[in-house]
Amino acid sequence: MNLSSQRLIALVLLDLVVFGLAAFLLLQVMPKPLQPFDYLIVGGVATFISLLAVWFLLWREMPNRSAFLFEKRPKK
Repeated sequence: MNLSSQRLIALVLLDLVVFGLAAFLLLQVMPKPLQPFDYLIVGGVATFISLLAVWFLLWREMPNRSAFLFEKRPKK
């Protein structure tokens, strides 16, 4: 997989936007008053969501999607 520098920058910026949006939405949904543990939960869930987004976007950029996680062995 060969990503150009512009696509890599776009991927990083999109991941930051996804993280910020997920954290913002989770903070709006959480019941007030927030404890320090609530911020830990929000940060962890937002990180998980942003990592899933990166995983999906990298998978989408692959030219051969079937060999993303493994390659099929040739039959003998």
